Amino acid sequence: MVQIEVNDVSVKYGSYQALQHVSLKIPRGEYWILLGENGAGKSTLLRCLAMWMRPTQGSIVIEGSNAEHNERVLRSRIKFVPDTPVFYAELTAWEHAQLIATLHHLNNWESKAHELFRIFFLDQHQNTYPVSYSRGMQYKLAVLLTLIVKPALLLLDEPFGPLDPTSQSHLATILKQLCQEEHMTVVASTHLLPEVIEPDHLVFLNQGRILLDESWEPVKNQYPGSVASLPYRLSQSLFKNPPQMEIVRE
Repeated sequence: MVQIEVNDVSVKYGSYQALQHVSLKIPRGEYWILLGENGAGKSTLLRCLAMWMRPTQGSIVIEGSNAEHNERVLRSRIKFVPDTPVFYAELTAWEHAQLIATLHHLNNWESKAHELFRIFFLDQHQNTYPVSYSRGMQYKLAVLLTLIVKPALLLLDEPFGPLDPTSQSHLATILKQLCQEEHMTVVASTHLLPEVIEPDHLVFLNQGRILLDESWEPVKNQYPGSVASLPYRLSQSLFKNPPQMEIVRE
């Protein structure tokens, strides 16, 4: 079953075209990677999916409902972690978890939260203030807090960038398990790939356009070698005839 349909979506910031005629169909329970360099349009696409912004053109349908017309209902099933999460300076990590549980009217959430703190190796720091965390620890905490709610759709902006290689692979494994075991749909943007990663699908963006929209296995077979170097090798192959950026004059 298709959970997300992106239909001819374009986004314009003034005269700059951030996304150009993007169309995708993302099935429920799959793990998708949006790959591309800085400025490729990945974050803009995620913000549209999270309903943090509206497309200039086109439409997004989530779980059969038009995102623009059913924003309030859909938002409760979607969690978006931006590349720089923000925390309350006066709350500890555990108090953030308590706040999330209260706002979402969750019962018996504590055992799940303790498990998540352990899985993300933050159990020794749960009574510490997140503002004192490293950037990588902050991102892991932000993901952890969204998982307490068990969203149907999890959107992550540059989750691997702040993490060390071991943590990158650990997070990639967790995301795959969420899709397989809890039927969660995960869409993560990144400009790099952990060596240990097995998404279901890869989308390569450049200058707001989709250059590649393919299942993971064919891509991995076509470009054998180190997964970590795949973004560079894809760029070398796909940028031989790069599309021209469209500058729209007002």
